[in-house]
Amino acid sequence: MKRTLLALTLALAAMPLSAQTDGDKLVARVNGEEFTNRRVDELWNQLSTDLQQRYIKSGKGKLGFLKNYLDKYLLIQDAERSGFAEKVGAPRDLDPKGEAVLFDRYVKDVVAAPLFTEEEMKKVYQDRNAEFQAPEQGWIGTIRAQKKDKPEVARETMSKVMVELFSARTVLAQTYSAEHLHDALAAKFAEIARRVSDDPSAEAGGDLGFVAMHTLDPKIADAVRMMKSGAISGILETNDAFQMIIMHEHRQAGIEPYETAQNSIRSFLMSQNQKRVLDAVTKRSAELRANGKVEIFENNLR
Repeated sequence: MKRTLLALTLALAAMPLSAQTDGDKLVARVNGEEFTNRRVDELWNQLSTDLQQRYIKSGKGKLGFLKNYLDKYLLIQDAERSGFAEKVGAPRDLDPKGEAVLFDRYVKDVVAAPLFTEEEMKKVYQDRNAEFQAPEQGWIGTIRAQKKDKPEVARETMSKVMVELFSARTVLAQTYSAEHLHDALAAKFAEIARRVSDDPSAEAGGDLGFVAMHTLDPKIADAVRMMKSGAISGILETNDAFQMIIMHEHRQAGIEPYETAQNSIRSFLMSQNQKRVLDAVTKRSAELRANGKVEIFENNLR
């Protein structure tokens, strides 16, 4: 038996490393962050078949994709290191979809922002003023428990949330002035939402941003209209869920203010100046590459 085990051990040791750990072979390292074949395959498989075929037909294949992705990843790292990711509420462990969202936001708000002057922005706002007609809106956050086939469980979940929130408000009111209480309570609301809510917004702390009131369930919309900035609702019941709402701001229908329309204006200018934006992204990636350390081990890529 001992000889058999010894022979098996020696045989395994003699096997080519690629046969043992091909998926774990290191194919790239970006400022210490490692990419194995397995990780690259996961990213590659996120692409549409059409886009994969375009890489293959161009002759660049998976290596070309990897190089393009690493240029993008440098910007994602920059967004995280600079504090931008935390500022916009991006989670620490990003999946490919989360990376795409953060990348697009970072390009728009940071990389492309200096490309367009205040004068250009205001000219678009003035020339296309009619396009900035905005419906009645509410900037709200939600903590939500779906009823599914156990409405009593969902109700109990929200009852516990309500107790936790209102207990926290009592404690926070003793620590923070009225001026800062809203921010402290909003942070607590977001923490609970990430932990408890089954709404898709949970990852963002329940923040829904500005929502057109006519798109909300009437019961939710009616409650939002009655709430003051900083207020938290009681438990609200709709057909499929129980939820609680935090109110940040309410806007009547009208022309969207320039200050809040800037994201839309910048998106419009970016669509009209794609080469300028691409050049800025390429330049920033090159700067980050020059000041960092990017290694690609082509021979290990399968």
